[in-house]
Amino acid sequence: MSRAAERARAALSRGDLIGAYDITVSAIAEGDESGEIRHRQILALARMGDTERAMERFAAYGLDRSDDPHQRAIGARLLKDRALAAEGPARQAALREAFEIYHAIYCDSADSFPGINAATLALLAGDEARARELAGVLLADPGVATAADYYLAATKAEALLLLGRLDEVGAVLASEVVATSTDYGARSGTARQLAMIADHFGLDDTEDLLAGLAPPRVAHFCGHMFAADPSLEGEIKDGIEAVLAAEKIGFAYGALACGADILFAEAALARDIELHAVLPFVEEDFLAQSVLPGGDGWAARYRACLEGAASVVFASEMEYFGDPAQYGYASRMAMGLARLRAQHLGAESLQVAVWDGVAADGDAGTGVDVAAWETRGGRSAIVAPGPIDRGLVRPDPRVRSPYQRSLAAILFTDFAGFSTLKETALPAFWDGVMRVVAGVLDGHGEGVACRNSWGDALYAVTASAPLAAQIALELQDALALFDYATLGLDGTGGMRIGVHYGPAYRTVDHITGRTTFYGTEVSKTARIEPVTPPGAVFVTEPFAAIVALEAGERFACRYVGRIQLAKNYGQFPMYRLTRAAR
Repeated sequence: MSRAAERARAALSRGDLIGAYDITVSAIAEGDESGEIRHRQILALARMGDTERAMERFAAYGLDRSDDPHQRAIGARLLKDRALAAEGPARQAALREAFEIYHAIYCDSADSFPGINAATLALLAGDEARARELAGVLLADPGVATAADYYLAATKAEALLLLGRLDEVGAVLASEVVATSTDYGARSGTARQLAMIADHFGLDDTEDLLAGLAPPRVAHFCGHMFAADPSLEGEIKDGIEAVLAAEKIGFAYGALACGADILFAEAALARDIELHAVLPFVEEDFLAQSVLPGGDGWAARYRACLEGAASVVFASEMEYFGDPAQYGYASRMAMGLARLRAQHLGAESLQVAVWDGVAADGDAGTGVDVAAWETRGGRSAIVAPGPIDRGLVRPDPRVRSPYQRSLAAILFTDFAGFSTLKETALPAFWDGVMRVVAGVLDGHGEGVACRNSWGDALYAVTASAPLAAQIALELQDALALFDYATLGLDGTGGMRIGVHYGPAYRTVDHITGRTTFYGTEVSKTARIEPVTPPGAVFVTEPFAAIVALEAGERFACRYVGRIQLAKNYGQFPMYRLTRAAR
């Protein structure tokens, strides 16, 4: 196995699907021609729920001709995913098709992995007798019977469940080989598969049976800043460690301010919890505003936590302007990233807050963070801070601005193929395409804080990321019905939409006299739509995180990779926005 394939495998086992995908893209770009690296890329896409793109890659890579049964079987897995998203007769037909492919691979290879999947799909497709027959054959396989590794143990548990032998399923899932497995991606997949079988049989109370398969929880952490005081820190740290142990946390996202943040990060790293730092603005200003005011020693501890972090993300690459909303923005982004990771893992997310219990108003603060998490359906574990010294003296911001700044969801569009239109087609474009665009915006009234157009382009701003997501998808829905042949196009054109969320200046346009927004985050958004495929909506990671926090039940953001933006603006992680599957 190549080093890249091993790194991708490790990332998949941690539920780091974005990391796994990026590793495979880099490896292929550097000349890795193996089916192994391509298989892992497709698996990352499949686990992210991007079934159609995974199927395109499977066909393009020719893995259906691979000598490796697992690489061939990923195609059947994708058909199964597509079938489970369908309804009625189409669902049953697709399940049977996936069964046939899995079964053919099993008959050819005698590999238990496609075998157990064929057995379960036979059940779901309505052939319980075939499912039981295959399960019995698999249990007679010496490798499955002894179950010396996690994958064979999972196969054995699934075969036993197909045969209704629940007590034996419980024994397998309680075995050491399952309990000690750190392949959380595989464990999550097994749990979903067993739950699907149990649901088919109408079994109740399987929560305890499957509890041992649950991956570690993903935490968003936050808390008060305070001055260093060793006499108080021990009790707070004990409280944090008690939560980490009781909640079985394996992954954590938050900032690294003096006080609660750093205490949490230190406790997490001591337990080998994967730490992700999300900082609100440039590091120089974060140190000055949020670390050094706590007194001597915090800076060194901050550096140690930063070095131990698996990733460091800056919510914005701008300076601190003295606006508390910059902190609130970063906190909500960290919450969203935690929820995205939990979705990829099939895990529960929760918040751990070192909080005095006093509610807070405004744009930032621990009380605001707790309210933001809980009002969006999250569960918080609270650690009491005790009599900490929160009277920190913070310096004035290096940069101040008299202009109003607001958090904004920024949307840019253009129309691929517009530059090729003949002069005689322009009125039809204006009265057709742009009239449709205007109609969608009009449907959201004052929710659209700013709008402008020039040629084929649209620039619009809303205060809400979910509203911007709704508008973007409504635009694509409406334009999908437009007859582009009336413009002399062959159907390869279409609207490209780029969306971002971040702080921007809000002011009155001196030229038009209307409200407008401008700044670095607006310029970044303008560089997205030129690299977006026609008919698609590409969004930034901050936007994807906020949507995951505020409207994850309505929208899905599928990772598409690190994309070089237009005009050499830089390379950024991008996501494709769609509606969430039912």
